[in-house]
Amino acid sequence: MMFSKERIRVLLLNYVSCMSLLIVSYLFYSNHSYYQGFFSKSYSIFSFQVSALEILKYFVLFYAVVLIPYYFTLPVEYVTKSRKFFIAIRKFFTAAPIEKSERVAVLSTMVKFFFLPMMLIWFVDHVFAMSGNTLAVLRNWSFFPSGYWALFNLILFVDTFFFTVGYAVEHPWLKNEIRSVEPTLFGWIVVLACYPPFNGITSQMIGWYSSDMPNFNNEYLRYPAAIAALVLMAIYSWASVALNFKASNLTNRGIVTWGPYRYVRHPAYAAKNMAWWIGSVPIVSQLYYAGWSQFLFALGSVFGWSLIYYFRAITEERHLSLDNDYVEYCKKVKYRFIPKVI
Repeated sequence: MMFSKERIRVLLLNYVSCMSLLIVSYLFYSNHSYYQGFFSKSYSIFSFQVSALEILKYFVLFYAVVLIPYYFTLPVEYVTKSRKFFIAIRKFFTAAPIEKSERVAVLSTMVKFFFLPMMLIWFVDHVFAMSGNTLAVLRNWSFFPSGYWALFNLILFVDTFFFTVGYAVEHPWLKNEIRSVEPTLFGWIVVLACYPPFNGITSQMIGWYSSDMPNFNNEYLRYPAAIAALVLMAIYSWASVALNFKASNLTNRGIVTWGPYRYVRHPAYAAKNMAWWIGSVPIVSQLYYAGWSQFLFALGSVFGWSLIYYFRAITEERHLSLDNDYVEYCKKVKYRFIPKVI
């Protein structure tokens, strides 16, 4: 029966486990000094002002309501990762052996804890930036800057939508259950180095000399560069569409072989870095006239970010190669970044 005692018991265990983690997550982000700044921005909805932190709170409340019918769709014997997380913690303190699935649950909980709030706010950012720039274009048509930013944020709106849902929802029907999580410290480091707050440390170490919009003074260069950057970012977002709700960092949720993944194994990394290289050309070229030391440091910075993504690709492949499906995929798709080249 749908409302049998056993189903209700399992639902409550799963629900309480997940809500406990959500509450801890919200308390952490709302009280940590760095994230108080990160979530301090406000959005205007008609005549109302709402902060990013309030959006996070509303998301937690919405999630709390949706979880109940969501858990009723799961098999009665299904043990969620949030519940396995607490089982693993209990076993850790009682010195009992922790099963592989429980270790995966702990690591996947850490992944979701870190990335979900960030992706949610970036998704909201892109919604408001896209709508604001679209209205600006309708009022006074101009490709620069409003038209460019409207398209740029539309592209990232699609990207962050799939990642936000991917982090928030894991279900057998969606075939996006986390099978394994990146097992090495180095693999975690090269990923976290690209996201706040750690990307601030990375930028201090190697600098940042690119722009999301190529700022060429010459219009004959500005328009082709802007279109090329948008096309590359569209490929980046296309990769997220191909991943669908399997989209998330540091995890294996099943191998994807369609979309841009038919041609290269890391289309998102390749496209994003090539867009960054286009955005860096005006900045780096200006520094050429400021002196060789500044020019070389700026050039080295762009190389440095590309190197980080190269290591992300390598560690990701090493992790996914534990899955025989990925080994077979690599035999069919031989190139990592650019078809027929590398």
